[in-house]
Amino acid sequence: MISKKEVLESNIELHARLSKVYKSTEPHYRPENIAKIETVLQGLVRQSGADMLLDIGCGAGFIIDIAKKYFKKIRGVDITPEMIQQIDTNHPECDIQVQLATTEDLPFENNQFNMVTAYAVLHHLHDLSPVFNEIYRVMKPGGVFYSDLDPNFYFWDSIKLLSEKQKYSAFVEREIYAVKHKDQELEDNFDIDKDLLLKSEHLKHISGGFKEEDITQMLEDAGFSKVQIIYEWFIGEGNMIHDESLSMHADATRNFLHECLPLTRHLFKYIRVIATK
Repeated sequence: MISKKEVLESNIELHARLSKVYKSTEPHYRPENIAKIETVLQGLVRQSGADMLLDIGCGAGFIIDIAKKYFKKIRGVDITPEMIQQIDTNHPECDIQVQLATTEDLPFENNQFNMVTAYAVLHHLHDLSPVFNEIYRVMKPGGVFYSDLDPNFYFWDSIKLLSEKQKYSAFVEREIYAVKHKDQELEDNFDIDKDLLLKSEHLKHISGGFKEEDITQMLEDAGFSKVQIIYEWFIGEGNMIHDESLSMHADATRNFLHECLPLTRHLFKYIRVIATK
């Protein structure tokens, strides 16, 4: 069993070493993903009227960079000093402040924020329940919690069952490599020990990602009144978006696969969570 201390220390070391290249190497900084997340944030702001945002696990400022044009005040917390140093907190119409803090012990008063975000963060944590309790505590009644880009258990489980001795399409082989050999990629490209990644993302690489039923139950146990789990990024979607002959069909394909849930949930790589207090 990996301890909370091991998870925290592994994450700090991993992200300190990646901080200078994070924005140029992480796939979620690709233009098509930034556009998708901005659309989500715009919709949530319109829906909730939120003007005060807390971004937990803010990293190098991925969400902050997108959100600062929509909020009056943003606070960000992270555990890695080198990551926080990459964030641009200057904006003429938004008060942005970031600080070191763990997600299990947020340094804010009760009922303070009407939106809390956690982008590609949950699978880096040791245990989700204490974090969901803290998020609920600092949110105003009617506030919205939004998380994204966390591994879908059903996709990961399907990929792990595939034999690497067989030949598959380029789409499938790429996902097999991403699921089974991400640690090798980090070691080859950045000289980062494989064990460091496994400990820092144990809820992904060891536990195998998140099940809709489990996340929903934990959020409801924390007190959230409405929980929505959305499956995102079906296999091959990125390639479809970049192929001029196929890009026009990406939305229709995603909508069709959503219509066929839960039978198709193993085809989506990630889950998005939207929960209301």
